[in-house]
Amino acid sequence: MGIIKKEIYCLIKMKTSQNILNYLESNGPSTVTEVSIALERTKADIREQLDQLMAQNRVERLTANRLEAPGRPAARFSLIQKTPEPLVKGLITGMLEFLNVDDLDQQKEAAFIDLIINALMTNFQPKGYASASRLNQAVAYLESLGVRTTWIATRTGPKITLVHENISNLFKNPALSKKVVKQLINNMKEKAVGS
Repeated sequence: MGIIKKEIYCLIKMKTSQNILNYLESNGPSTVTEVSIALERTKADIREQLDQLMAQNRVERLTANRLEAPGRPAARFSLIQKTPEPLVKGLITGMLEFLNVDDLDQQKEAAFIDLIINALMTNFQPKGYASASRLNQAVAYLESLGVRTTWIATRTGPKITLVHENISNLFKNPALSKKVVKQLINNMKEKAVGS
């Protein structure tokens, strides 16, 4: 009986998350109160789901406009607009061909990798104090970038393992794509829990 209740609870949570996404798509940026009233859920439930959606990089918290009303304005949440994948692949492939990355010296290659990593990590802002939670957020963010990973706790600290990645599909240089993925994973781990 307990397993069934847990499965029903998970289905309700998944449905709530999808309903939040649908609401934001239809109504644009909204407050927790607006979403709570529309979906007939508690504010705490909506906040919990919004936190998870932000960790998955599907929703963002917008900066409040202090000119709207006196007092502290309520935060608004909005869908993160995704760029179509074929467009991204085409632009990256074209830029890489233009740059002729096969002819980069070590210093320029390192700068190029740093530039890519910094751009990919811009929106990753881990929340909370628990290392496990922050690592789970890092794994979810990497997944949103097409890099599937898992992590385990070891005596020397957490270890993130690559399961599958799609970044190498964009590069014609396998050695360069390996370096990008390896550095991306290391930088995400460091940002999530420190070195």
